[in-house]
Parts: sequence; structure tokens; C-alpha cells
Amino acid sequence: MRSFLFLMAFTAAAVFASDRPEIGGTWQLSSPHDAKLKFETLLIQPSSDAIKITESGGKEKAVDFACSLDAQECKLKEGVVSFWYDGPALVMMESHHNHDQVTKTRLLPAEDGKTLSLEVTRVSPAGSSATYTFTKQP
Repeated sequence: MRSFLFLMAFTAAAVFASDRPEIGGTWQLSSPHDAKLKFETLLIQPSSDAIKITESGGKEKAVDFACSLDAQECKLKEGVVSFWYDGPALVMMESHHNHDQVTKTRLLPAEDGKTLSLEVTRVSPAGSSATYTFTKQP
């Protein structure tokens, strides 16, 4: 019976992990002149239960943050961030100024793995949405 339960748990974990898209690597913003982002390059380093992202380029200093993938809040220098998978998309919820400014970002890779859509939605205060395209670097 224990062997059967272990096999079921292992199979479920393997299926769950295989549903996650491959988003690891270095991604370059396709049209930096059209974007209103503070960064032009993303270095995404996923593991089985966490993710590390480095935002760099542009006018701002490079920003590093790492967090688990279970929607738990992780502290940033000036706020909190949380991550989870929603189907093929990695969702990032970022909050600043005591939750007065909340942004939801979805990272969705294309099926061919060559591009990544970054969908940014201002949740609070309610506002604009924008989508940016990144290209995977060799």
C-alpha cells in the first residue's frame, strides 16, 4: 500500500512539473524604445519550488529577487512579491506602499519557446494594462 501511495505521489508531482512552461534563461525586450519598463533584460532561474529573477538594463540599477512558487509573499526592498503558476503562465503579484500600489504580471512563453509575453496590469489603483514581448537569448 505504501509503495502504491508513493508511486501516486511521485506521478502527480511529475505531471505537475511537466505542466510548467520552460521560462528559464535570458530574455531581451524586443522593442526597448516603445516600452515603459524600467528594465530591458530578464534573467529567469526557476527551480522545482522557487524562482529567481534579475531585471537589468534600461535606466535603473539591476534588481534581483527570489521567491517560492506557492503564492507566499516575499519581502522586497520596498514592498512584497508573490509567484504562482496559472496554467502555462507564471503570475507575479507585486505590492508597494502598504498595498496601495499593486501590479499583476503574467509571464507567458510562446509554444516554440523563442518569445515571452509579459502582461502587466495595474490592479490598485486600477489602471492600464500593457503587453511586452521578450526574445530568448542564446
